[in-house]
Amino acid sequence: MDNEILIPKLGWSIDEATFVEWLKSNGEYVNAGDEIFSVESDKAVQVVESIDSGWLCIDHDLPKEGQLLKYGTVIGYLSEKKTNSKVSIKLENSEDYELKLKTEDPEKDAKNKIEYFDYKNEIPEEKNKLIASERVFISPRAKSLAKKLNIDSFSEIVGTGKNNRITEKDINLFYKEFNSRTSEIKSKSLNIFNLTINCSELLDFINAYNESANVKNFRLIDYLIKIIGHAFHSNNQDSELQINQVCLINNANKNESFFISDPKQKGLVEINKIATKPDVNSEINQSTVVMIDLTDYNIRFFNPKIISPSLLSIGIGKYLSDVKDDYYTLNVCYLNDLELRIFEKIKLITEFTKSPYRLLL
Repeated sequence: MDNEILIPKLGWSIDEATFVEWLKSNGEYVNAGDEIFSVESDKAVQVVESIDSGWLCIDHDLPKEGQLLKYGTVIGYLSEKKTNSKVSIKLENSEDYELKLKTEDPEKDAKNKIEYFDYKNEIPEEKNKLIASERVFISPRAKSLAKKLNIDSFSEIVGTGKNNRITEKDINLFYKEFNSRTSEIKSKSLNIFNLTINCSELLDFINAYNESANVKNFRLIDYLIKIIGHAFHSNNQDSELQINQVCLINNANKNESFFISDPKQKGLVEINKIATKPDVNSEINQSTVVMIDLTDYNIRFFNPKIISPSLLSIGIGKYLSDVKDDYYTLNVCYLNDLELRIFEKIKLITEFTKSPYRLLL
């Protein structure tokens, strides 16, 4: 059985991409997860990983470098049987496809195509080809992390991966250096600090709970929401910290925010359910803790931004270490209005991660 190799959809509003190059050769065996080809969109070159395994069957002449192709276009196959023969693939680029839809008159259609190709030939060669110096190679995970950190330009980032490809570590380093260069904050009342927390006991609890409940979808961030609810909300008796809502942001799209009111009073199953369905009707207010979830990424410290009118933001990230697998970073950004009690609350968070059974459900 042959599996098709398709041009992927690179974003909700992106229906086409420019082909850059094959990273594997015709007749070579490809494993699922291998980097197989690269495409360009929005001046960034993204490497596409194979979702299947098999022997690669492609036509080296198609697609051509710089060819604009629509999402879903078949550019090759992965076969169960080894073969070095090329495959016959007829590709239509985006502009050819739109031109074909404009007319059903064969003579007029042929004339339009001739004029179209003549026009393409008149375009200066340097404008019709991708300029290698302007390409930015970036891994899919690095690009996703950049979006979550609101990094929209890669021109200043030095890639340390294969063929100067930008990796997660490169994004992390750039973000750290960028924040150090822009450390002068306009508002003097804004404060930032970072610390590392040991989540080994918490992860053991989560794994045990998932196994006993036979659910398998309870996440670290769900329990951290509950912990923060306990730390910052003490039965409405804390006159200095009136915080009783968590806004979870774990996607670059601001419309995909999750609001959990009174998390201290909710069970883990309920929190998980709420924290996986966006709530476009809720709004951030002064009683909201804004949480930024980067637990899927290897990142030491980052500075979460205050989203007005909230007074506090907490970012959770995976500690960048091969040794401390269960360590995570807690990154806090707050206003001076919370100065007197903030450290006591953060201390409670670290204590609860070490003894999660105290909170149960």
